[in-house]
Amino acid sequence: MLSRYEPLEFIGEGGFAKVFKVKRKKDGKVVSLKIPRIDERTSKTFIKEVSAWLHLSHENIARLYDVDILPIPYLEMEYVEGVKLNGKTVRDLDGYPKPLDEKTALKLIKGIADGLKHAHGKGIYHRDLKPLNILLKADLTPKITDWGLAKLGTMSSSRSVLGYTPLYASPEHLMPSKYGHTDHRTDIWQLGVTFYELLTGKLPFEGYTYEEVFGKIVDENYKFTPPSKINPGLAKYDGIFEKLLAKRKEDRYQSVEEFLKGLEILQEVEKRKVELEKEVEELKKSLARSLEALKRSKTAEETLRNRRIVVETLGKLALTYAELNRKAELLNTLNDLKFYTVRNLTDLTNAISTVEILIKENVPISDDFMERLKVLVHNIKRENGA
Repeated sequence: MLSRYEPLEFIGEGGFAKVFKVKRKKDGKVVSLKIPRIDERTSKTFIKEVSAWLHLSHENIARLYDVDILPIPYLEMEYVEGVKLNGKTVRDLDGYPKPLDEKTALKLIKGIADGLKHAHGKGIYHRDLKPLNILLKADLTPKITDWGLAKLGTMSSSRSVLGYTPLYASPEHLMPSKYGHTDHRTDIWQLGVTFYELLTGKLPFEGYTYEEVFGKIVDENYKFTPPSKINPGLAKYDGIFEKLLAKRKEDRYQSVEEFLKGLEILQEVEKRKVELEKEVEELKKSLARSLEALKRSKTAEETLRNRRIVVETLGKLALTYAELNRKAELLNTLNDLKFYTVRNLTDLTNAISTVEILIKENVPISDDFMERLKVLVHNIKRENGA
């Protein structure tokens, strides 16, 4: 290859290839040169499997400029410089310290998802998505690399090349007879494993042996630890990971767009939560004033008016706590409402019992319960002339 390239730096070597930083002699452009290890079983399909990568052009996908088997099998790729960290160059996401702060993790996972979305739109799937295959630019822009190499790995006669990494493998990688063949939803699973690692610093399916990891991934009854158990601040992502890491493909997000929309909705909910928290503080102050005014009421008319204000404020507080999933405060508020209803006492008592069960079983407040609570609060307010 010396007739075409000027060698600049040996970047590294993995189980599948050696990688060099080189300069093209014809135009002086700096590129990466990947020299894969290929055997007789994979040589015929090398170009076919990897050439799909040539059709991918996206800021979150490392560009493949050229691929050939002569004079030796090689891939000429975009050179991705890596990010400087503590005086060292980190070239891929595997070498980047984890867990990351939430903002950085979201930036990276959205970039990776955008790259996948572009590829999936062209009918191209990665099937070996993992931090090692996510190169990093100096500004932390992620670039997915090694498209098509997983298929070559599974065809290789070498035992050292599995074609996928067990820790990031999907159930359909490991047990296609039960879970079907790999497809675009396999990339969504591996996106989920990567995202989980970025946020928690751990992997959802770990073990001391290959067999232990294999068993956890394919066992439908084995549940990974929700992010909230590792870091309570990540509780909002528990539902996202239930869909990303569903054992059966049909239970996962069915597209990258659906996952990105899920993140968008989550951010809107979080923004709403901040507003609701402010609302709670104002309502609590208002309730204290209203209760004090009720105590000082001198006429029947004044008592009714202040009682109505107290009920309205308690009702708003109850609904706000329910939306925030703050079950303990909701329970206290519903118990306070017992002093202001006779006609709706049975329904209110049932609602209190339901919240007690939700607290005991650590189950979130459902949309159905929220709707029933709105009706109950409305009825209690009407009972009090509001």
